Amino acid sequence: MNSEKNYKSLLLLIGWLNASFALVFFQLFFGIMTICMGIVLRSDYYEKKHGIILIIVGIIAGIAGWILNYLYL
Repeated sequence: MNSEKNYKSLLLLIGWLNASFALVFFQLFFGIMTICMGIVLRSDYYEKKHGIILIIVGIIAGIAGWILNYLYL
């Protein structure tokens, strides 16, 4: 049970890092990775709240990253 909690924390950390990278770097890749982390948290670890938040943030960060990339290039 303790290792499952560590994996949840690791997935949350990787998900939020991917969301922040989606604003600056490869928007499509990191946005999709954030959405995937949210889906895994929601379905496998039964963290519905965190999963939904990561899915929504992944979509918003990917779109916002594309817009920022378009404005600065």
